[in-house]
Amino acid sequence: MSAPRRVIGPSPPGRLPAAMLRALTAELSDPGRFSRAKAYARDGAVVDIEIQPGEVRVEILGSRYEPYQTRVWATPAEDRTSPVGLVPERDELGAECTCPDDAPYAFCKHALTALLVLADEVTIDPDVLATWRSGTAVARPVRDQAAPGSLSSLVRAPAAIPEPPRLPPRLPVAMPASADELADVLADALSILRG
Repeated sequence: MSAPRRVIGPSPPGRLPAAMLRALTAELSDPGRFSRAKAYARDGAVVDIEIQPGEVRVEILGSRYEPYQTRVWATPAEDRTSPVGLVPERDELGAECTCPDDAPYAFCKHALTALLVLADEVTIDPDVLATWRSGTAVARPVRDQAAPGSLSSLVRAPAAIPEPPRLPPRLPVAMPASADELADVLADALSILRG
């Protein structure tokens, strides 16, 4: 991994594909989350970036002591003739992050930050985009990779979480007039739920 670079000079070579990548990043989120991602990218919250075939990995300083580990992957590009043809479509991307806001295949502010910093790298060197889109990354969660000295590899659920029971759309419950009627109503409700 290495620290992200900054754009220097008036005419960087990859500004068109980088602008397209930034526009795609804006489409992937709501304005508030995108604004926070831009602030993270601008303020230097990304401490490390690694661009590999199929994926980009970044470490981002957030609100906790340990940096968030974020991974954004892309399917291999079909058009490898020009940098503009290497800019992915929305459905060709996926992301994972160690933050609490992460959801499978969703883009948290850290994943958006990773794409913005990747766009900066593309602005400086358009070949970075070709490297990123040249291979297939195995979609594995960042959370499954235990950090050195971490107990996360030892903590596992004994079984899958069961599906919640299917509840009827509305339980037929009348307001009881006394405690005895309340007990009868609750018993009826429990029998409906169990049935």
